[in-house]
Amino acid sequence: MPPTKRWSPGDQVTWTYYTLQHTTRTVRPGTVVLDDDRGIVVWIAPGTEVLLPVLENGAALRRAGDEGMFTRPRVQSKQLWTGNGILMIGLPDAPYSVWLFYKDDGSLGCYYVNLETPLERTEEGVRTRDLVLDLVVLPRRDWHYKDEDELEGAERVGYFSAEEAREIRAAGRRAVADIDAWRYPFSAGFEHFFPDPSWPIPALPDHYRWDLDLTRR
Repeated sequence: MPPTKRWSPGDQVTWTYYTLQHTTRTVRPGTVVLDDDRGIVVWIAPGTEVLLPVLENGAALRRAGDEGMFTRPRVQSKQLWTGNGILMIGLPDAPYSVWLFYKDDGSLGCYYVNLETPLERTEEGVRTRDLVLDLVVLPRRDWHYKDEDELEGAERVGYFSAEEAREIRAAGRRAVADIDAWRYPFSAGFEHFFPDPSWPIPALPDHYRWDLDLTRR
């Protein structure tokens, strides 16, 4: 599939986060809800097998602290997505994606604005680099920043340069402007989304299983 081609509802893709400093990745297989000029919307179902970077002892990266999480050695871990599913929305040329988290009763818990580099399309899905700083937006439209301390730690250890950190904070201000104006996708009605029950849970592509074996050797 050429990277410029759009997917159809029900297609299975991967949403991948990579870094320039580490070989490990975060890979989430998901099902396409829609893909048009506004961007791509992907459902990550509960029980989906995903890849995550973890510390060598298997602990979450955050256990290493605001600096160590960026400098300590990482290994690749295969895990199951637990809890409720999430709806991930990628926007063309935007420095963030928007995720919707749902409660057990299906109602919206919050919007999560994940600052990241603009999406790159690949033959199997999309990929991007996480920019650490995020925002949480509640259904009543109030918001707050998340992980400001981690961004400061990333800058201290050189994971991001001072200029990159300034650009990330500027991306946060752009997201805030979009939240305040309640632009797409906040205004799109995705808080009422419910996945098609006939959709199977996507599997990790075989080559990621091979990569995981290599990482563990």
